[in-house]
Amino acid sequence: MNNVLKFFLIFILTINFIVFLNAKEQNYKILKLVNDKVITNYDLEQRLQLFSLLNKQPINKDNIDQYADEMLKLMIDEKLQLEQIKKYKVQIQSEEIDDYIERAFLNSEQNMSDLQNLLISNNIDINFLIESLSIQLGWNKLTGQLFYRSSEINNRDLDEASKKNPTLSSEQIKNSLIQKQIALRAEKLLRDLRLEANIETR
Repeated sequence: MNNVLKFFLIFILTINFIVFLNAKEQNYKILKLVNDKVITNYDLEQRLQLFSLLNKQPINKDNIDQYADEMLKLMIDEKLQLEQIKKYKVQIQSEEIDDYIERAFLNSEQNMSDLQNLLISNNIDINFLIESLSIQLGWNKLTGQLFYRSSEINNRDLDEASKKNPTLSSEQIKNSLIQKQIALRAEKLLRDLRLEANIETR
């Protein structure tokens, strides 16, 4: 086979492959572009199904618009959070995600396989859960690294918190107040990221 024919065949195969990928992608509608990162209708549907299943919250024609709007806002925030997680090279291990899933979603008689089978039976891709938890854990770790050392608790705040929570130790109260400060500063950071982001509706 001469070089011209080889080139022609490779060209045809490449074009066919691109056409196939485009046809597959056209099955999904792009809802949002967040700094050039895509959120599709399939992504949203999967997350809504996941939310409904894990929270035992039915989604119907009466509430789907509200839940869809709230979920889309959350997914936009996750795209922005993921950018920062990658920027600061925060790593989340699979063991951390598995541990969170076991504590949050499984009872003493269930294991990861049970959850996977439950999701499969409801046509839900477990990777949507893993990605969302990875972002949540990564964001918490990142904001802790950014804001923990600069958090300050004064004696007045400690005294007031101690009176409201007499059963807690001073160390527990101090840690709780620091976590609240971190959460407030993390929310401000996220608001700033939203303002700076290029978010497009398609």
